[in-house]
Order: sequence, then C-alpha cells, then structure tokens
Amino acid sequence: MHARSDSTLLAIAVDRALVSFAPPGLLTGCRRIEMGDERYLVPAERASIATREHKARAASGAGRRIAHELLGRLGSADIAVSRGGLGNPIWPPGTVGSIAHDDEMAVAVAARTDAMRSVGVDIEPALPLPADLRPMVAAPQDRLGDLDPGIGSRILFAAKEAVYKASFPLDGRVLGFEDIAVDFESGEAVTSSGRRLTVRFTVSPRILTLAYPAR
Repeated sequence: MHARSDSTLLAIAVDRALVSFAPPGLLTGCRRIEMGDERYLVPAERASIATREHKARAASGAGRRIAHELLGRLGSADIAVSRGGLGNPIWPPGTVGSIAHDDEMAVAVAARTDAMRSVGVDIEPALPLPADLRPMVAAPQDRLGDLDPGIGSRILFAAKEAVYKASFPLDGRVLGFEDIAVDFESGEAVTSSGRRLTVRFTVSPRILTLAYPAR
C-alpha cells in the first residue's frame, strides 16, 4: 500500500510539473508503467512495435495509453500512434505529439497542428549523467549557464532528446548530440540544419524537458 501511494504521489508530481511549463494548447499526461500495460497498444501500434521484450512493450503501452487519452481530448477520431521506420511516433493527421519514459514513468504530450507545429518531450532521473557519457553529449557550443555540471549534463541529455523529437517531423533528419546546441541561458536550441527551438525544463521530481519550434 505504501509503495502504491508513493507511486501515485510521484505521478501527480510529474503531471503537475509538466503542466507548469507546457505552452498554451499543449496537453500533457503521465502514467506509472505497470505489468500488462502492453494491452493498451491498439492493433496498428502492436504491429509497428517490433520489440518482444516485455518491459519495453509495457512502457510503450503505458505511453500510448496516455497518448490515446490526449488524442481523445483533442477530438481526434484516430487514436493510433504507430512507430515509424526510425522509431518515430506517427501521430494522426491534424495532431502532433511526443512520448517518453524512464524505468518507472511514462509521459506524453499532444496538440492540434493549428496550435503547434511539432513538440518533443523527455523524462530522465534527477541524477547526474555518468562522467564517461558527458563528453558524448556535450558540444563546445552548449551553454549550461549556472547549472551544476553534474545534473546539468543530464538536463542537457534530456533537452537534446526532446529537441531531436521535435525537429525530426519537420526536417526528417537524424541528429547526433553534436548536431544540437543548447543554450539554457536563452532557453533555445539550434540544430545543425539551422532549426531553432524553444527548450524548457524542470528538475523535480524528475528531469522533464520540452522542445518546440521557436516562433
């Protein structure tokens, strides 16, 4: 009972954190990943998600369960969010969105295309990125501002994940960490193709990042 209560409180806190920095028109949601969540995958999604690993399918099901709810709130007749050939989610016409998960929580965001052109989300534990991974993520043009380099490196990782998710539907380009420059002081990121995106983040209770095209 105590563990379930803690998980419920975490889900509420993550949901509130997402809502706190979501721009107008963007719907957000989160869900604790549970055994059996793969049952929420609709047939088109099930066919497009190749992994047979149980935990990964449960995470995909949890994320898409949230996405289905958000699409319903947006009035979409089609709730299937299939996986594309490069792992990218394919949202129903007239909508955009993004899905992410860590080991425990899944999150999703969605909007109508008349409100946003694209969006990316990521969730990570609020812990420093391992030191051996930091050189792979950071680029000389990144600006952490006054962030501590330890936790800042994890925020940078999450921000670049969100930026890639937001830029791919617009540019169709596969980007590496070195192809994205993030400036936390200005709240912007720029890709190697010149795409500029707004970046927002919070650190509690998880590192959560959002990215969407700058207007």
